[in-house]
Amino acid sequence: MKNLVIILFIFLPISLLSQNVEIIQQADIKNLPEAKIFAFIEPTTDTSDIRYLATMSATAKNKKSVIENLYFDIRKEATQIGANCYKIRSFERGGSQNEAILILDCYVASESTLKENTKNHEDNVVFIFGGEREGEPSTSFKINDEEIELNSGTYYKITLKPEEKIKISKGSITGASITLRWEKDKKPAFYTLSGFGLAPMNQQPMNGISFNTANINKIQNISLGLLLTKLLKQANER
Repeated sequence: MKNLVIILFIFLPISLLSQNVEIIQQADIKNLPEAKIFAFIEPTTDTSDIRYLATMSATAKNKKSVIENLYFDIRKEATQIGANCYKIRSFERGGSQNEAILILDCYVASESTLKENTKNHEDNVVFIFGGEREGEPSTSFKINDEEIELNSGTYYKITLKPEEKIKISKGSITGASITLRWEKDKKPAFYTLSGFGLAPMNQQPMNGISFNTANINKIQNISLGLLLTKLLKQANER
């Protein structure tokens, strides 16, 4: 009996971890190859030929930083059934159980649709994130020596212009800084000042994470970055 109790104790956490993703609804489409990407579907993309596969939810405790883990948990399950893109169904945090719940609708799209979707991403824009959860301490940084105070739960959007140089810095003279310039067809860029959005390297596709400095880090996964811009509030736009 003692051995049985020990075995149950050992395997219980593994069982609980495997239950944080739930398939709410699933289409009767099987035997699709595992997908290698999980793209955010832009509202302007023609979705007439995409096929619905499933609606999935991921649940976790409402920690300071939780969205990226929920996204990668769903991504792992969704790509295994062949989903290569998604739309946001809902995101909630708090409640009586103090949980964060992300629900995504998962689809499979053709290569041509995915290429068109990539073209629909906004060019030459930069998103700066402070903290993720509202009510946490704010984060300060500078844009060309102009002091910006960024509330937690919000992001700052910068639109790069031709022949303009943008310097983003955090901390004192010896602190972190990056310089950004406009480029033709430049993909959107996402930076975090507090570290959220930087899941472990083995969870992040698309070349993992890029540590540019000690305090300003780039989120390499564009689909995650776009998800964050939809779930958090825009503080301002330059």
